[in-house]
Amino acid sequence: MPSARRGLPAVLIRRGGDRILFDCGEGTQRQLLRSVGLVDVDSVFVTHLHADHWLGLPGMLKSLALRERSEPLTVYGPPGLEQVMGAMRIVYGRNLPYELNIIELGRWDSLDREGYEVATVPVTHGDRPAYGYALIENPRPGEFDPRLAENLGVSPGPDFGRLQ
Repeated sequence: MPSARRGLPAVLIRRGGDRILFDCGEGTQRQLLRSVGLVDVDSVFVTHLHADHWLGLPGMLKSLALRERSEPLTVYGPPGLEQVMGAMRIVYGRNLPYELNIIELGRWDSLDREGYEVATVPVTHGDRPAYGYALIENPRPGEFDPRLAENLGVSPGPDFGRLQ
């Protein structure tokens, strides 16, 4: 339950140039404005369809439209998301100035992103499908070999760190 000191669920992840919002509870815009500003998120992932996890989304979609957003936005979530978002069109409008994509995900689905993936993890939460999401980074190329570095004249300590 929201209070003066506590908002509803929403987590903004910055990964490289990506800005991903996980859930968008009521008051998310206010919390973003108080912290990092109302950033243009690349995508939104809804964990489940209890209202406290998505009720801030229609207002945010409308605010993005008023700011004349032009980049597409994709909202991902469990089965039933399309129906919920369709019903909310009365709030955010039918003619947004940006493309809005609603994609329902399945259990264990994975979305490839640049350098990482977002995977759904089915969780138990009430009577509806619910997901946790895992950000899985791609393996990084190469492996640091301290013996080879020393043989090439690199001193152990801070020089190792700089080389890595």
